[in-house]
Amino acid sequence: MRKLDESALQIGDIILTTTTDLLSKGIRKVTGSDISHALVYVESHSVIDATGDGVHSRNTQRLFWEDQCAVHVLRLAEGLDETQSRRIVNYVRGRIGTQYSKIEAARSVLGGATSSSRRQFCSRLVAQAYASAGLDLVADSNYCSPEQLKGSTQLVAVQGAVQPVSSEEIKCWEGIHDTPQSMRDATNTLLSGARIKNACIEDLNDIDHHLKMTPGDDSYFVDLYKRSGYLMVWVDEYEKNRWQYDLQTMIDKPGFDVTKRQYCEDLLGDDEEGLVRFEVNRAGYSLLAEEYPLETFRQLRILYETLVELHLKRRQTAVQWLRLKGLVGLPERSPAVLLTPHTEEWFVALTAWNPQQVAQTRFILKQTGSDAVCSVCGDDSVRDYRLIGPGIPDGAICTLRLCNDCWRIRAVMYGESLALLV
Repeated sequence: MRKLDESALQIGDIILTTTTDLLSKGIRKVTGSDISHALVYVESHSVIDATGDGVHSRNTQRLFWEDQCAVHVLRLAEGLDETQSRRIVNYVRGRIGTQYSKIEAARSVLGGATSSSRRQFCSRLVAQAYASAGLDLVADSNYCSPEQLKGSTQLVAVQGAVQPVSSEEIKCWEGIHDTPQSMRDATNTLLSGARIKNACIEDLNDIDHHLKMTPGDDSYFVDLYKRSGYLMVWVDEYEKNRWQYDLQTMIDKPGFDVTKRQYCEDLLGDDEEGLVRFEVNRAGYSLLAEEYPLETFRQLRILYETLVELHLKRRQTAVQWLRLKGLVGLPERSPAVLLTPHTEEWFVALTAWNPQQVAQTRFILKQTGSDAVCSVCGDDSVRDYRLIGPGIPDGAICTLRLCNDCWRIRAVMYGESLALLV
């Protein structure tokens, strides 16, 4: 049996695989290929793919392939820049819960398609994600096969990305709670209930849009979120892994220090990808809860506030354990400068990074006669945000005062990760 060697992987890598089941064999036979499935690597220990139960994330530590099954890891030949990788990840995350289309998956191989739906299948999800970042891997991102992805001239093979796995390790994972599976179950239950109200709903973002257009359904969706278990998936994970959140419990946990060290270093080495995701969602639902005072949005804001707090606690515990053991951790980055937007200190510091923005914002404040306006367009009804993520230069001035429209443009159109400045 084999598994991925994540030390060789980068965010945005494409994983092409197969299995020994009849469907996979059929796809390989029709396409003349050794692979039948495609996944995208989105963060440490996590991939997203489209299967029969829809678009979902999976724990790479639980992905095992028989020795006779092909596994290829491909990467853009010139590499992805920060904006491209962010857009690819945002695209696949934004399709979580989308239904699988067997018919369109078949047409990608057999031909005859004249139009496409919003539903997904594995190779479409990958190709469309790359297309969202301006990268056309195949001739038609709506209809393509895993074999066509494999044959893309823009991709190169990643060497050393697959390694053997012991039967003992496989058995060990069988006894560990699978949080991604719990999230898949809750998400599918949630979306099945949502489609009773609106058959056009495909993913979680569609629920938000439906509620903005039909606020009278708020109580139905509050109850649905609770019944599905979506709001409480984190509880089981927390209860079964308390050692990750408390230093003494981590010390007392049975097991080898080398295993704990690997966990801590993996967590701290993910460029805060998980925290970025939670922070962005917290900011988004805080904004929605203000614009649309619905209980559903308030509950989702509380959920992501909790997830941010828990993630920070995990990171703090990991740092404490490494220091206790005298282990050298990752080199510390210079902290981002979190100055309050539109103060004189903010303008002086920003001049070294972006003098054009300084001039534009000073002009806007002078024209409006107020500093409580958007840094970009001058509209009022603003909140203070900070840019987050691995792409922020060390020591950069990364705070902005934005109106709702400018927040959406930067977050949605340009894929920037913006968290509330609190």
